[in-house]
Amino acid sequence: MPFAIENIRITDCTWLLAGAGGPRFLAGMGAEDIRVEWKDRLDWLRSGSLTIPIGEEAERVRRGETVPSPTRTSVEQGATFSENNPGKRGISLNIRTEKGKEIFKELVRISDVVVECFTARTMERLGLDYQVLRKINPSLIYIQQPGFGRKGQYVDYVSTGPVAQAMSGLTEQSGLPSPYPPVGWGYSYMDWSGAYYNAMAMLSALYYRARTGEGQYIDCSQAEAGLYLTGTAVLDYVANDRSSARTGNRSPYVPSAPHGAYPCKGTDRWITISVYNDEEWRAMAGVLGDPRWTKDERYTKLSARLMHLDELDHMMEGETLQWEPFELMEKLQAAGVAAGVCQTAEDRMERDPQLEHLGFQVELPNSTVGTWKIKDFPIHLSDTPAHSGGTLNRGAPCYGEDNGYVYGTLLGIDDGERAKLAEAEII
Repeated sequence: MPFAIENIRITDCTWLLAGAGGPRFLAGMGAEDIRVEWKDRLDWLRSGSLTIPIGEEAERVRRGETVPSPTRTSVEQGATFSENNPGKRGISLNIRTEKGKEIFKELVRISDVVVECFTARTMERLGLDYQVLRKINPSLIYIQQPGFGRKGQYVDYVSTGPVAQAMSGLTEQSGLPSPYPPVGWGYSYMDWSGAYYNAMAMLSALYYRARTGEGQYIDCSQAEAGLYLTGTAVLDYVANDRSSARTGNRSPYVPSAPHGAYPCKGTDRWITISVYNDEEWRAMAGVLGDPRWTKDERYTKLSARLMHLDELDHMMEGETLQWEPFELMEKLQAAGVAAGVCQTAEDRMERDPQLEHLGFQVELPNSTVGTWKIKDFPIHLSDTPAHSGGTLNRGAPCYGEDNGYVYGTLLGIDDGERAKLAEAEII
């Protein structure tokens, strides 16, 4: 069966998550992605703190044994890198050399898309920006994703996900109410949001080119993508002149008490519970064994509970600490009370019945770490199957492992010349 995207080649100059995530999705739908790297400026995620066990450590993990963090790490063991780059090919190329730039241009000549997420002026300083590359390949689609876009007052700012998140307003909206400080959401929300828009922009440009034969330049600011996640707060301010305020675990719109995350048995185990009326309150009390305090007049009516939220949370914690989280969740749900375990990554990957049913993890091979589980492509197309490995059916590329294919098969550089280029620190 054909893939959704075929005969599309991407020259991928991304790193970290937001940039790499966009072409990851296209690779999952069948595009050929060639990731360009150089050893002096490797992706930080290649050898980050999250590493994939190899050898005996990997076997012990597969047997379910507890093992310490891997003592041996390399640029091929970055777990987050592996999640962000499955299905891609990888080449080594020093584009800061004149010969490296020539080779890069030849690769662009036979590509459909160039995607990069350097600071805004990096490729321009290298003489490899869109205005240069479009002369080589007039139908080229060039997508650039600096933190704050290519134009405006912030064009020279260096950014990562948390920086773009703070500028978008999302950091201020997350956390407990004042006087507590905002806490932010970490990397993943902003980075994956940027990746989704990156992928959507590439697909839109490919559709446009299929209709017109023309390529185009795309400015894909990560911070602006984050603004779309603040829609409710923006609308409330525009319509009601009301600024958003952090509500923590409280329910800001629909009255609910209790409404929060409560500790359970185990280390750092939690459950969320929301009770919206007095019938649900009685059902919850029954599941908990009808403790005496649930009949206190401060708690029997929703209107009263809303006036004693802090005391209510304290009483709830004393009860939920006696329960295993999944057992309590199932009993509360069966009684008609909204409840859900605050799942860890292990819960979702190893025990979540829905993700297991969907086959959300696929095992993809890597030439260094062996076969390893990777999150699958999150969308299922009936007639054009997609998966994390795309047409390549492989995990993330090891550094430079596809030099032979790209330089030899695609660009026609023979073995002798490739050896000279490697010796000269060009490939």
